[in-house]
Amino acid sequence: MSRNLMERVLWQLCVERAAKQRFGEDPAGFLARFALEPGEVQMIVEFDVAGLQAAGVNPMLTMGFWQELAPQRDMRLYKQRLGATNEQGAGFSAALKG
Repeated sequence: MSRNLMERVLWQLCVERAAKQRFGEDPAGFLARFALEPGEVQMIVEFDVAGLQAAGVNPMLTMGFWQELAPQRDMRLYKQRLGATNEQGAGFSAALKG
């Protein structure tokens, strides 16, 4: 896994309007220009924020990526994807500490 590369990709998707547009139109095509492993591409395309964080990606980047591009940008859903319980889902946090 190339954590630094995944972080660079997510950062670009969070801050560059053209990158967001290209990703929105063709996620796999946008990601093809990076030397990502197939599993990394899958985590990004599927908005697998728990997998990204487990791979060491900064939680603030996963949260920003979610807020900028996820089909459903609801933070409760983000936290559910991280495995939050109902009690944990009430507050706001970029990551869950187990």
